[in-house]
Amino acid sequence: MIAKILDPRLRGGDVVASAVIGALLSFSAAAQTFPTKPIRIVVPFPAGGGVDATARTVGQKLSEQMAQPVVIENRAGAAGTIGADHVAKAAPDGHVLLVAGPGAISVATLVFSKLPYVPTRDLAPVSTLVTMPYILVIHPSLPANNAKELIALAKANPGKLIMASGGAGTGQHLAGELFNMMAGVKMLHVPYKGTAPAIADIMGGHAAVTFSDPSVLPQVKSGKLKAIGVSGTQAYPPLPNAPVIAQTGLPGYDAINWYPMLAPGQTPKEIVARLNAEVLKALKDAGVREKLMSQGLIPGGNSPGELAAFIRRDTERWAPVVKATGVKLD
Repeated sequence: MIAKILDPRLRGGDVVASAVIGALLSFSAAAQTFPTKPIRIVVPFPAGGGVDATARTVGQKLSEQMAQPVVIENRAGAAGTIGADHVAKAAPDGHVLLVAGPGAISVATLVFSKLPYVPTRDLAPVSTLVTMPYILVIHPSLPANNAKELIALAKANPGKLIMASGGAGTGQHLAGELFNMMAGVKMLHVPYKGTAPAIADIMGGHAAVTFSDPSVLPQVKSGKLKAIGVSGTQAYPPLPNAPVIAQTGLPGYDAINWYPMLAPGQTPKEIVARLNAEVLKALKDAGVREKLMSQGLIPGGNSPGELAAFIRRDTERWAPVVKATGVKLD
């Protein structure tokens, strides 16, 4: 069949078909030789947060497996959308990738009316890397030891408790807004350019509370901050004494944090499949799993199709929260 399509005597539509087949063969050859140069993983937050730690841990293993340097590039701002947009517009050859949080992927279309990219079109899912609950953290001086006591404190001080997040429109922000909405309280949201500066301001007494990623664990274990709850439905192994929010004052509260890897939207499926296979291999490595779990990150791993379906479900999860709270970032 290919020989017929490539026959020089063919005319018209057959010439177009010939070009299509040629392009497919070229993509296949590219996938077989990929990668041909260093891979750049864009993290849309400053260094020091959970997304950055995940990208560096997985990226180091990918470098070993694929015999190419893997460079982490931090491009922070606008709830992760600046870095995500950079990857969406990058050459779709698999050499520029994105590791982000839900804010730049499933939430972005809900909170930005003029988003410069369409996540489901301009970013190709590779795999979920890790999942984890949100950790409800407060300054040690606050008189609260669980969600119920924080709710009482917030009701007694409406609008006075500053709720920090890693950025407006991030998963951390919406986890806090969901808490506000379900508890009937109003903690004042203040966005930062990443989790690390938000945590620093809570330690400094400039903010009261945050729904953090696991990068806060060292400060909690040292006593500089106090963890009074975790999202989800069960205890979180790195913080076995932190009560589940849904079981201590806010029944039904549930939110999950997750960090995926994505490529530019038009990346050939063969290259996406190769990246997926390499990521799954890396996430099965004992050293990688140990390092991720030591940072409070629960190794994931799924297919591009499964990640795409999860992104759709997560968008549906947060849509009513965004609508009810009126969160808009334009």
